[in-house]
Amino acid sequence: MTRKRKDSQNTVGQTVDSVIVHDMKNLAFRLSALLQNMDDNYENPLFKKSMLDVLGDTIRKMNDIVKRFKEQQQHVMVKVRVDLNQILAGLLDALPSGRTRNLKIELSLGEMPLLWGDTFYLQNAFQSLIENAAEAMPEGGTLGIKTKVLRRRKKPWVIVEISDTGIGMSQGFMESKLFRPFITTKENGLGLGLFTSQQIFALHHGKIEVESSPNEGTTFRIVLPVDLPSEENAPT
Repeated sequence: MTRKRKDSQNTVGQTVDSVIVHDMKNLAFRLSALLQNMDDNYENPLFKKSMLDVLGDTIRKMNDIVKRFKEQQQHVMVKVRVDLNQILAGLLDALPSGRTRNLKIELSLGEMPLLWGDTFYLQNAFQSLIENAAEAMPEGGTLGIKTKVLRRRKKPWVIVEISDTGIGMSQGFMESKLFRPFITTKENGLGLGLFTSQQIFALHHGKIEVESSPNEGTTFRIVLPVDLPSEENAPT
């Protein structure tokens, strides 16, 4: 086995581990929040319905994680033709109503070709970005998702922009801490979401760009190849 292939497998293996830790932490947080509200709201029919929905969804996601972990014993990504617009629309629909109640959603999905990608990992990466955008606007705001195709270096690339009008970030934070693991501004966070997303996009021969200013919101821009490029054709 070549050094390059070993390094690639190690990177995928580290990403698998980060995804599992991040997802299990999120599921544990959902169950904890449910228990905290149970005593005061258990007799409320709407709460009971919401509780059953959350429990059912949590069990399904836990089963998916276990299944995926078993499938990834050799740390192999399974790439097929995927529809990013469908993935993004599905993630928006799956957002809990409590997170979107005070948000205005602006969705602009351009005509997109199918991409080579691992659906599970791409869903995980985009879910982290969308949830971060929603959480950056605790008092409400606008969550925007836009897709389009642009040409860079004479090749077509898919661009996905996820934006918010929330608290924003300083230049210093973005340069020194934003994509580092285990660094987070969230009280109950692990600091793995953005780090894992960056790794996943890199494994798809893409990259993630960010624009932000304090109190002026944030835009994450994901650049992915329409066709799998060679190393020297990575986006700039």
